[in-house]
Amino acid sequence: MKKIIKLSVLLIIRQVWGWCCNLYLLSYQPFLTLRTIKAKRDKSQFLLISATALFPVLMYISARVVTDYWFYGQILSSVGMIFGLTMVIEVLIFAYLLFWTVKVLGGNQIDLFVDGV
Repeated sequence: MKKIIKLSVLLIIRQVWGWCCNLYLLSYQPFLTLRTIKAKRDKSQFLLISATALFPVLMYISARVVTDYWFYGQILSSVGMIFGLTMVIEVLIFAYLLFWTVKVLGGNQIDLFVDGV
């Protein structure tokens, strides 16, 4: 049992490290980062990056449910300005990721690593 726990912890550390590196690299080398993830066929990293893009909405919804029950005893139907701001942030994140994903998946890309191009 200790061996399984140890391997699980090491696997989690490896995935979290790769996720943090990929998030950092997405800020200034999105094309190369997504291309590397695609070349490695690393579905777990793609899933982690996608889940990170969904994180603001999930946090808003969960905080909204908790606070509405806490203060009002029910979930309110009005959403307010914070929801609009959250949705704008989500659209920007998804547009950024979608743009670079389409660039990577497009077949007519010049190889950036070839010298003399």
